[in-house]
Amino acid sequence: MSDEIWPAIKVERFYDEPLSQYEARRKEIVSIIDGFRHGRFEGAMAERLEQRLVALQDGMDLPAVA
Repeated sequence: MSDEIWPAIKVERFYDEPLSQYEARRKEIVSIIDGFRHGRFEGAMAERLEQRLVALQDGMDLPAVA
């Protein structure tokens, strides 16, 4: 197990964003960031997930990455 301590992942809720939508978006953002922190993604998948992460953080509605 790594001795590294990562800062908490904070996800802001958008104005008028339904709680259920926020929770789903937050869960996906945390999952993607955690994957990057642990080196789970490489190459084209990493690029797609980085784009997905930016879109989620900016509030863009995109289909999930397969």
